[in-house]
Amino acid sequence: MPEVVALGEPLVQFNAVTDGPLRHVTYFEKHATGSEANVCVALVRLGVSCGLITRLGADEFGLFIYNWLRGEGVDVSHIRFDPDRPTGIYFVQRNYPISGVSDVLYYRKGSAASALSSDDVDSDYVGSARVFHTTGITMAISDTARSAALRGLEIARSRGVATSFDVNFRRKLWTNVEDAVNALTRALSLVDIVFLDEDEANLLLGVSAIDDVFRELRSRFGVNKAVLKLGLRGSVAYWEGRVAKVDAFRVPVKDPIGAGDAYAGVFLASILRGYDVESAMRRASAAAAMVVMVRGDEENLPREEDLRRFLEGYGRQVDLR
Repeated sequence: MPEVVALGEPLVQFNAVTDGPLRHVTYFEKHATGSEANVCVALVRLGVSCGLITRLGADEFGLFIYNWLRGEGVDVSHIRFDPDRPTGIYFVQRNYPISGVSDVLYYRKGSAASALSSDDVDSDYVGSARVFHTTGITMAISDTARSAALRGLEIARSRGVATSFDVNFRRKLWTNVEDAVNALTRALSLVDIVFLDEDEANLLLGVSAIDDVFRELRSRFGVNKAVLKLGLRGSVAYWEGRVAKVDAFRVPVKDPIGAGDAYAGVFLASILRGYDVESAMRRASAAAAMVVMVRGDEENLPREEDLRRFLEGYGRQVDLR
């Protein structure tokens, strides 16, 4: 059984090769993506076994994702193929209308993963893991997927499995903000480890100052392990009474999508492998930087040797001969 079990929707990403509005883009690259799938790949590349609970369409895109994940070493035993619904896809528009920012156009309504339900959650599979991970994206794609995510969190809690949750608020996926707040705060009451940014903290907690965020998470939800992502200012964590902060790594950015998933996956892998929280954050920040240097969310997720070389070589010229 895998050490980590994740639940969520993998998608096919079509990333524009050229910048500008998609109406003028001719060439796209195809990538396997999806928040929880990205986390799974990040984990297995660092030697932590991970399995994904999801549904894929019984189509070419579903086979592409399935083969990619299986090839990366992700446990695919709890991936189901749906003959009636398609695999979700989305397109990435880069550097328009804002320089350095990517926009996304989703085609995932009615996707196979949107039909995820509590029936897809195997209690023994979740209960045998060390960590169960899901995100607010999964909770947004449908009512049944939301129920599946909450069911996974509940089972994990009842079996003594640590629960990890990335808020990942995506306004485009929610019918209204009130529904999002209600669902996401319900999830927070079931989690041990939370990843969020300042905007998400302000949305769910009504505060964004670092000390206030951690205080609200503790007092309202009993969360004493949280990572607050600060973008180019780095990240700060409250971890069982300690506060730790690391700076972000400055690198040339090709596409910023996927950085948060890289951070979460490498952070969890590092904690599970016994690193202290500061080291885990530094490794996670390095992984996030590496991912944004290329198009695609998973191609640049590091292995141990990649992380070592990045951390040793950052900020200085390195002889690669």
